[in-house]
Amino acid sequence: METTTMTKRNESPERVNERPAVAPACDVFENADELLLVADVPGVAKEAVSIQLDKGTLTVEAKRGALATGTLLAGDSRVRDFVRVFTVPAGIDGSRIEAELRAGVLRVRLPKSEKLKPRRIEVRAGS
Repeated sequence: METTTMTKRNESPERVNERPAVAPACDVFENADELLLVADVPGVAKEAVSIQLDKGTLTVEAKRGALATGTLLAGDSRVRDFVRVFTVPAGIDGSRIEAELRAGVLRVRLPKSEKLKPRRIEVRAGS
């Protein structure tokens, strides 16, 4: 039985618009109907997320805004963007991909095409 998986293409930090970018922590789940990508992108607004699928490559970019206004007196957190690139297996229906951002967690649903979904074969009784 063939299983579909998403593989990481790039985990090294990059720069987006001259700001440092890091790979967000991600989990990828598979069930009979879809692949589900779950990424931690704290401090990112919905409008600052970009997801693109091009020739089997899924790119997730999230630009994090300033955490607060005013003079920083002490801090351990830096303003960084998030970038992660995956190779998507054949058989994903790109026209039905959906994404949702809630409480700093991005969920990207990648539905499988009908030919990848398991199906039950009916057995008929012979005469």
